[in-house]
Amino acid sequence: MIISYAVEARAQTAGDVLDKMSAEQSASYINGVVEGLAYARWLKDRPDQTGMRCIYDWNYGEDSEVNTQRLLTWFEQQPDKPVGALVHVMIKKDCGE
Repeated sequence: MIISYAVEARAQTAGDVLDKMSAEQSASYINGVVEGLAYARWLKDRPDQTGMRCIYDWNYGEDSEVNTQRLLTWFEQQPDKPVGALVHVMIKKDCGE
């Protein structure tokens, strides 16, 4: 017997992260998005790791708490936008293309 579940596939919105996830879940989700962006940047620039390192520093470095607060504030202002797009735009401002 095969059981099928219909699940709507869509990107998580900023509102979903703020309202439907615990702090731990939202941090993990955002870290996953950042990891994907860092890896994509490395694939684009390889063997140069400058961009990838900038993204990791943005998320895990000295200013990570400030950057996280900036991001959460922006999520509050854009609750209907996809998380990946918002994180990408913010990192792009600080780390370039």
